[in-house]
Amino acid sequence: MKKINIIDAVAYFFASDSAGDQRGIYHPEIIKVHLNSVFNRAVYDTYQNGLKSSDYSQLDVWSKIFECAVVGQVAPGTTGYALLPFAPSQLPNNMGIRQVCDHNNNANVFAPVENTSNVIFAELDVNTMDSTPTYNVQRSNVNVGAGEASTILRLNKLPVLSLVTALDVMMVVPLDQLDDFDEIAMPSAMEDDIIRQVIDLMGKRIPVPNLPSNVVNS
Repeated sequence: MKKINIIDAVAYFFASDSAGDQRGIYHPEIIKVHLNSVFNRAVYDTYQNGLKSSDYSQLDVWSKIFECAVVGQVAPGTTGYALLPFAPSQLPNNMGIRQVCDHNNNANVFAPVENTSNVIFAELDVNTMDSTPTYNVQRSNVNVGAGEASTILRLNKLPVLSLVTALDVMMVVPLDQLDDFDEIAMPSAMEDDIIRQVIDLMGKRIPVPNLPSNVVNS
């Protein structure tokens, strides 16, 4: 189902007699705000279900791969960073980022680490023996200005034999980053449920207009 199909289904309901006192024409951007909230909840619930069964395949279906240039690497084996096009979905354990690998060698996969773990790893012997490249996510903006990319992947232990110039970053894409005509992959049973949740959410938040007493009495 495309994103615009869900928006149209919600708009159609509120334009029909089924909406009762809440019947009206609502701007698509208002519907999108509530749809984003419902979709983000569905993504989080999918993560929780995957945690129980160790199956995160549905998160992969909601993900896309973005090529990101590596900046600041002056030689192989040094550090660098890459700017993400937008902040990934906020899931525990950085699960909003499904995989980071070398664009020119997909077998060269980067391992996620926490921001505070580098100091601890530096004190361990395994740090000098393990050559696995790592990344950690930071919300520090190296640019200036509204709308600039503000999420950084800090890269460590870049390969010593080759210069990594770009990364393939597979991320769960927030719904507000999808075009209206992008396909949203989801189980068929979930489509109707999401539409119903958006309608219920809007029904709780859209105030019924107060009519003048002379109109009510007429």
